[in-house]
Amino acid sequence: MITTYPKTARSFSRISLLALLCCTLSNIAFASGGGISAIPDASPKMLVQVEPINAEPIETQTTKPQTIKTQAPKSGEILPYQAEYKISSDSLSTNATRTLSKQGNNWLLSQHAKLMFIKVNEESLIENSKDGLRPLHYEYSNNMSSKQDQSINFDWATHSASDKKYRKPWSSKISDDTFDQLGAQLKMREAIINNRLDKEISLTVVNRGKHKTYTVKQLGEETIDSPAGKLQTIKLLRSRPGSSSETTIWLAKDWNYLIVKLEQREDDEVYSLELLSATLNGKTVKGLRQ
Repeated sequence: MITTYPKTARSFSRISLLALLCCTLSNIAFASGGGISAIPDASPKMLVQVEPINAEPIETQTTKPQTIKTQAPKSGEILPYQAEYKISSDSLSTNATRTLSKQGNNWLLSQHAKLMFIKVNEESLIENSKDGLRPLHYEYSNNMSSKQDQSINFDWATHSASDKKYRKPWSSKISDDTFDQLGAQLKMREAIINNRLDKEISLTVVNRGKHKTYTVKQLGEETIDSPAGKLQTIKLLRSRPGSSSETTIWLAKDWNYLIVKLEQREDDEVYSLELLSATLNGKTVKGLRQ
């Protein structure tokens, strides 16, 4: 039984990573720049204890009894949420909790997952700058091996990122569009919410000192069945030149473009992420009513 631990640990770590890597999709390199004008500028802050927020529920409009549909958020409006996901690969599966909350004028995006004795935690602190979202700090911890721990600091005064906690400390220059693998998903959603997602975009992610650029294509729209109900989504495809890995991701149109489903294919392996339940700005995410 002991001999199965390393294999399980490696597999789970990879699944967890991939679930966010697809969101690394969010690490979109928006050459056009421009931020969310509705969000004020903020000074960088270090990661501190997050206090829960009391969010106001989203108001809905129902002009007809049979049309009960939540209005899409206004342009530029990112909303806090808490979501439960199922992560699967072959015979392995586990649940992960992902939370987006306000911390002062910044956003804190976190994910926590557990499989048997394995725990994986990730957090990304993201600044609301006048030029849009940009990362300030990223943390990754895996209780199976401290060698995998990461603690990335982003210094925008010098346009550099560094990690002195990783087993191989590193420091490198970064471009304006660089994000960590978790916070990148919020940047992607910001672009979609603000109608800045073209048919094809590129993105850059820094992870363990390495920079990788991805291409994201918008494939269209699709209504899919999920444990949370039938949801209208936009469908994206992420790929990287020279890599056999491709990721398909579905985002809920009527729910602030939350990730509803994700599938990553690499050679003969398939990893998936599926939304089980969520609350957006205090309102329970529900599917379309027939």
